[in-house]
Amino acid sequence: MRRVYHNARLILPPHLRSGEGFLSEEDGHIRSVQLREGKSDFEDLLSLEKQLCEEEIDCQGDYLSPGLIDLHCHGALGRDTMEATQEAFDVILNYHATRGTTLAVLTTVAASLSEIEGVLSGAEKYQKERKNPLFAGIHLEGPYFSPLRQGAHRQAMLRHPSPEETEVLLKYAGVISRITLAPEIPGVIELIPILKLHGIVVSAGHSEAIHDEALAGFSAGITQVTHLYNCMSSLHSKKGRRSTGLAEAALTMPGVLCEVIADGRHLSPTLLRLAWLAKGWQEIAIVSDATAGSGLPEGASFQLGGLPCRIEQGEALTGVGEDQRLAGSTIGMIDGVRGMVEGGKTPPEEAVAMASLVPARALNLEHSRGSLEVGKRSDLIRFTEDWQVRGVWSAGEKIV
Repeated sequence: MRRVYHNARLILPPHLRSGEGFLSEEDGHIRSVQLREGKSDFEDLLSLEKQLCEEEIDCQGDYLSPGLIDLHCHGALGRDTMEATQEAFDVILNYHATRGTTLAVLTTVAASLSEIEGVLSGAEKYQKERKNPLFAGIHLEGPYFSPLRQGAHRQAMLRHPSPEETEVLLKYAGVISRITLAPEIPGVIELIPILKLHGIVVSAGHSEAIHDEALAGFSAGITQVTHLYNCMSSLHSKKGRRSTGLAEAALTMPGVLCEVIADGRHLSPTLLRLAWLAKGWQEIAIVSDATAGSGLPEGASFQLGGLPCRIEQGEALTGVGEDQRLAGSTIGMIDGVRGMVEGGKTPPEEAVAMASLVPARALNLEHSRGSLEVGKRSDLIRFTEDWQVRGVWSAGEKIV
């Protein structure tokens, strides 16, 4: 099937010029990208393309961008990755597709080894049997965390790595995309190069690491940090002496990718902009960190790794009173892009890249996904000026 999308505002990579134009695709790959500006023969090119195509889509002035890629997604509509069923995976991925996600890494919580193995086994089976193009493997968030930075994870599930547990996890290395751990936990520094050797990306998070411990983690092979500033050591003062933590180490270390949750709740606009000023768009990945509460109505209850949670004023929360804390988010990826543009004041092209091209690079898929460039998969989303998704395509097949 050959198709042309016209009357669209194309969002191209930041190093290229974006603007009004058309895009054509064939057999699931982008064939041509043409901007109106500067082309006197634009109408002739569009007319010829329409003649050659079997289907044409008038985007009516909407934006057309690459599909968004989520490196950190727990669930949606009351379903959670920890259920480890094909039905749950389908519900989560299909819901987030309606919010612009065409590829997602499903994420666990700190749990027992048997629970984690159940998810990995289920994901391995899902990958082989369903071959869902929206699925990009599993992100193990935990269980090697600091109890001082547990966030919405059960403290009883936090532990140190062991050779026996590592042996079990490595059996599923083919489906583990990344793992989040705290570099200061005993045994973690020794574990990092083993994970890296098996192709598993290592991210630091839920950590109370001092600056030197963070640097030791980066030297051992950590290349990312999970939800920057959240559940993470940062600037502190002791007896008048100021010290920095994992957050500042990541912001100042070239080559370290920083996840941000741009939902307007996890990070203030100032912190979003500070991250962008420090790292540039190339080293920031927008993530949803969406939990099972995503898509649920106000007042709804759900579970996150055994913790009772609820939706209050659009937030996913667990605990009460002084123990109340955020339990992930309720957003989709398009909402994160909006948050980065409106809160972080970043250019739209850069915000889209942080949610598409940057995560594609993190998954070593930048040659096939993540931007509107000739030869790449035609994973596309169409959305309006007020961030409403009006169409989603995966390899040219309309899924929303």
